[in-house]
Amino acid sequence: MKQQLRELIGAMNKLFITHRKYFLKKSQSFGLYVGQPALLAFVRSHPGCTQTEIAESLGVSSASVAFSVKRLEKTGFLMKQVNSLNMRCNKLYVTSDGLDVLERFSDVYDEMNQAMFDGFSKEELDLLASFTERVQNNIEKNLYTE
Repeated sequence: MKQQLRELIGAMNKLFITHRKYFLKKSQSFGLYVGQPALLAFVRSHPGCTQTEIAESLGVSSASVAFSVKRLEKTGFLMKQVNSLNMRCNKLYVTSDGLDVLERFSDVYDEMNQAMFDGFSKEELDLLASFTERVQNNIEKNLYTE
């Protein structure tokens, strides 16, 4: 049983790495770096948000967000506006170019996900989803009981 679990975890890790490599390759073809699609999507959903809000929501450091924001400003995908109530706090907005790249990237991401589950029936996808949820719940249960 122990060996079987190790092999299963190995297969899950390989799947994660393969998915991440593909995602990274596609991101770069749009002029985006790791994490930037999620950052842009957050700002699109929360116009006028702050870098601190992004960091808290995405679970990354403020420094990482600041670096990505600078890059996204340079590419013209994001813009800052000074908050008139707090001059040290900038509000962030996705530009029209940023919205365009997000839309195109979203289409590619959907295609990747579709290809990943090609040939699976609805029942198989439901079963996989329930197994994934059980694994996640087991991890969380053990993580927070220690």
